[in-house]
Amino acid sequence: MKRVYKSPATPERLRNYVKAFPQETWEHFRRRNRRGYREVKQQLLQDQHGLCAYCEIRIKLAEFEENVDDFRVEHFFPKVETKFEKHNYHLDWHNLLGVCHGGSQPYVMDPDWRYSSKKNDRSCDVPKGGKPIAERILNPLKIPASVRMFRYQGHTGKMLVDEESCPKKLQAKARNTIRELNLNAPRLRRMRLALIRVLEDEVNAALSSGAELEEFLPLLAESILLPDEEGCYQAFFSVARWYLGEVAEDILRENEYKM
Repeated sequence: MKRVYKSPATPERLRNYVKAFPQETWEHFRRRNRRGYREVKQQLLQDQHGLCAYCEIRIKLAEFEENVDDFRVEHFFPKVETKFEKHNYHLDWHNLLGVCHGGSQPYVMDPDWRYSSKKNDRSCDVPKGGKPIAERILNPLKIPASVRMFRYQGHTGKMLVDEESCPKKLQAKARNTIRELNLNAPRLRRMRLALIRVLEDEVNAALSSGAELEEFLPLLAESILLPDEEGCYQAFFSVARWYLGEVAEDILRENEYKM
């Protein structure tokens, strides 16, 4: 999970819909205003640089008719809480995040890689559901960007709280987040481990060719941590940030990553 900077302005069609129907539900908006729904998804995709707000897998839009998007809109504060508070969480732009299907959808692109039939392999908003846990987990819109929140086991891909850099006041929430969103699902560990292996191979290849790490690592960090030509970040951005250590922090600061 990394910091998400959401565009402050509500997408136009959603703003107009809320103005006309302030008490409506998200389901009504999605069905009745398909163009508005697409506009919301496009803005979330842009704001999140192509990554799931929870696990950081690349959010995928379907390329073929037989597939579905591995990308849906998540409500951080459950929609059901609208019944108990004088606030419509259904249509609150600042309550919306873009997330993957958490391994639950067999008809996405690359299902062999992204889907799992096992319930213990589901993650993100699938185990979260409508449970009232928003106050006990990290909100991607509010976590600090200037520090590493998590570290990873290099031999398993397991996600852990980085107790050296994660603010102490957030460590309990960070642990709850990993547990409640099942961010150590076997599927996610496998994907993170694959990235770690790629990074290891890059470093070993550079060393074998006689490159100096002091010169090579900043170049690797730039290629991995800065947005690509479409404005997207590397999947599992936080894994690469952890692996590259202080070199990553230097590159992010130099390139004005929002700290």
